[in-house]
Amino acid sequence: MDIELAAQMRSTKGKGAARSLRRQDKIPAVVYGPKAEPLRISVAANRLEKLFREMGEESKLLRLSIEDGDDRKVRQVLVREVQVHPARRQFLHVDFYEVPLDHPIVVEVPVEVVGEPVGVKEGGLLNLVRRALSVRCLPGEIPEKITVDVSSLEIGSALHVADLVSQVPFELTDEEQLTVVTINAPEAIEEAAGAEEGGEVGESTEGGEVTAE
Repeated sequence: MDIELAAQMRSTKGKGAARSLRRQDKIPAVVYGPKAEPLRISVAANRLEKLFREMGEESKLLRLSIEDGDDRKVRQVLVREVQVHPARRQFLHVDFYEVPLDHPIVVEVPVEVVGEPVGVKEGGLLNLVRRALSVRCLPGEIPEKITVDVSSLEIGSALHVADLVSQVPFELTDEEQLTVVTINAPEAIEEAAGAEEGGEVGESTEGGEVTAE
């Protein structure tokens, strides 16, 4: 089911107008796509925050309901870009991309591992290298996640994109040699920790000064 987000048309643009909207707890945004002219809109800040909390890292099709006076426009969109203030973590601007429903698109879909690997039972450590993979599909068929069964993985083994191609019912577009999951050996973990400890800066207090070797 599509997620609906309410929005309003806006006639103003520029930094001053954008600051004015944010003072009203609204976020300036734009809707654009291959088949329509861009639309300048605004969305409620609290609704946008709630939406992103619910979506997490998933790419989901949104039903954008845009009020324009007495009229209402409905657009099927994806979130394309979000600008956030680096210090206050406040939303500054959002780009929505209107997608043709009959054309495949490429989106990032989160990876979820299931099962307890053989290597973990033997003391190894599971490392999820790729938390999301690129999928090509129709906008209405975007999967919520890519489920990866890691039960058979042993210490020192790995899963690559090529290993998943036959396991998922949609097209993966990342390079096949990309590593998705590894099971690291315990000794490799201990060696890495030891190297970090050995690489710490040495200190000397001779003569009342601290020096780095």
